[in-house]
Amino acid sequence: MKKLIPKEERIHELLKFGAPRLFVENIGKIPELEFRIEPVEGAYFYLPTISNYEILKGFTILPIYDEGESFYVLAYTNTIQKIIHFELENDKVYDDYKLNWNLLLMDILIQYFEDTIDDEITMHQFKKVAEQLDFCNAEQLFNLLNCPIDEYNAKNEEQEKWRIEIAKELKIL
Repeated sequence: MKKLIPKEERIHELLKFGAPRLFVENIGKIPELEFRIEPVEGAYFYLPTISNYEILKGFTILPIYDEGESFYVLAYTNTIQKIIHFELENDKVYDDYKLNWNLLLMDILIQYFEDTIDDEITMHQFKKVAEQLDFCNAEQLFNLLNCPIDEYNAKNEEQEKWRIEIAKELKIL
């Protein structure tokens, strides 16, 4: 890791890179996403100890949010800018969002939907959370996800393919 952006500069820098202000301001403040989108305390504690990770080499790192021992960060150089997700004890990128904030927000909402599927989440509840993230395609996303359980399970077996189809349908990709 070339540099870790200081905590006091974090919000300004995230906004400079196009992060939705409402999303940034609500990190750690949405009860429905309490364990999904956590403040960056862990990132600032652990990232200096793992600066030798191959996935971080040569990048300036800007923490976005924590999810337990997983981190979502903006990694950038003069020519590369990408939002990545990785875990504390694994030098591997799990998700690379390029600089597509809507794709990241879509994934957060898909996870929220999956977390609440057994509770029969309503469109209203889903839209309420989406509004706090500043995600504008909530109703369409909800309708794409809210299908009969057999159909949902079949589509979810090829999760990455379905996720790409959803993103294209929402005109995010």
